[in-house]
Amino acid sequence: MKKTLLLAGLLLALTASVAMAAGVSVSWMNYCWGEDGHASNLSWACASNSNANIRMTCSFKLDTDMPTFAAVGVYMEGQTEAAAVPDWWKLGDATTTDCRNTLITLSTDGSVLANGGADVCIDPWVGGGYGGVGLYSWGTNRMHVNGVWAVGNAIPLTANTEYFAVQFRISALRTVNTCTGCLTPAIWGLTKISVEGFGGDIRPLMEPYAGGSQCLTWQGSTLGCSLVPTRNATWGQIKSLYR
Repeated sequence: MKKTLLLAGLLLALTASVAMAAGVSVSWMNYCWGEDGHASNLSWACASNSNANIRMTCSFKLDTDMPTFAAVGVYMEGQTEAAAVPDWWKLGDATTTDCRNTLITLSTDGSVLANGGADVCIDPWVGGGYGGVGLYSWGTNRMHVNGVWAVGNAIPLTANTEYFAVQFRISALRTVNTCTGCLTPAIWGLTKISVEGFGGDIRPLMEPYAGGSQCLTWQGSTLGCSLVPTRNATWGQIKSLYR
């Protein structure tokens, strides 16, 4: 009897720890994964140069409190079903000849979330901080984007709470009769969110939290979300980008 009770207690403790596990999630449009309306696939006719829904909203949970939260580094990898990245997904910076250069940006405007980021998915930034896209690159049929956001004063975060990290916004400009490939199916995977605090508290999150998802499909892609190795960045490197 005692062994049975002990086993039941251990299983209960394990279930509780899994339910509160730290991790990441990502959704299309203006929804964190924990909000009603979240979506893992986004399909579009690509028949105009405007679409405000092409937004990858990244969020995270911690398994213990972080009283000194200061920054996030967010890393995503994409892959198209074509043999080569089409012009529509060539989104490099202004120094490149990419067909749609500068048309991916990073935002931490939590006002677009359900209830303004005040309940289910909490906006820790509340309009503050600084940062942006650090790199957008592509090769063969793969794409990579990363971004950082940081604040000057510590923000206390609570365990087992979904927090809004950043939103990668992809403009629809230059879609019609300009940059081909919008209809090409693709996937995006959120490979890592590095949650960083003052004093060297660095927590790399590379798995989905319990019940979460770290994979998005575009145009109903059937590709599996096989994530490539992440690219590491320290809090010191993040700060150096925006001094």
